[in-house]
Amino acid sequence: MTNLVLNYTIKKEQCLREFLLENNISRKTLTRIKFDNDGSIKVNDKEENVRYILKNGDKVTITLPSEKFSEHVRFIEGNLDIIYEDEYFLVVNKPANLPSIPSRNEGDASLLEIVNTYFHDNNYVTIPHIVTRLDKNTTGLVLIAKHRHIHALFGKTDINKFYLALTKGKVADQVIEANIKREADSIITRCVAEDGDYAKTQIWLVKYYEKNDVSLVKLKLFTGRTHQIRVHMSHLGHPLLGDELYGGNKDLIARQALHCHNLQFKHPITQKELSLEAPLAGDIKNITDSIGIY
Repeated sequence: MTNLVLNYTIKKEQCLREFLLENNISRKTLTRIKFDNDGSIKVNDKEENVRYILKNGDKVTITLPSEKFSEHVRFIEGNLDIIYEDEYFLVVNKPANLPSIPSRNEGDASLLEIVNTYFHDNNYVTIPHIVTRLDKNTTGLVLIAKHRHIHALFGKTDINKFYLALTKGKVADQVIEANIKREADSIITRCVAEDGDYAKTQIWLVKYYEKNDVSLVKLKLFTGRTHQIRVHMSHLGHPLLGDELYGGNKDLIARQALHCHNLQFKHPITQKELSLEAPLAGDIKNITDSIGIY
């Protein structure tokens, strides 16, 4: 894979520096382009400095500098369920029992280390940057940028994240705004607390199965606090099935029944609206099939 290239057609007269900043080419990125050997900014195929005055119809081509893996990075073989990929990013369907990023336990593989191998095997000249993470035992969509600049662009992009979950009891459609903080005596567990960080989740009931007293719910995250859905649902008295940490029953499933089903966002380069979906993970679908919910 060659370096990532961004192409623009100028629509008004302005300074190149001003145009670059308007298009989220940060000063840090400009510095890397200037001092790295394989990055460049060209106007009509000619390298120009940032003081150049652009004219209507000019073609600006930005070649982003390549990236190299650190010598401490691990490369782990594994299968990737790729839902979407283009030259700027990919979206994968993460299985259960796999951390998004390397953990303190060196014996555990991570999604990022598997993606490292995928980049290496495909001769990409960049490194992966995870944009959206999932807990180790939450399944579903994870968004990964192919360059630090694309990662930075996603930081300015609204990403709507929708989840499907199985919970105890009949859940009502609602929006919960309840602050979350870490439990005082734990480095893992979170709780609802007035002095915590603001957190907002919207909940829709998809189906209630009275015999098993189980709900299939759809959830939208407006904030991204650690364990947010798990904490909010437990606080409402509807813990996720399998989520023993927050009061869930493990009779039907051995991990929290939570799946990132849908990501909706505007492509940071093309500005095209994207909506990407991942089918329910097998263990959750087995439950919904067996009790007739989904």
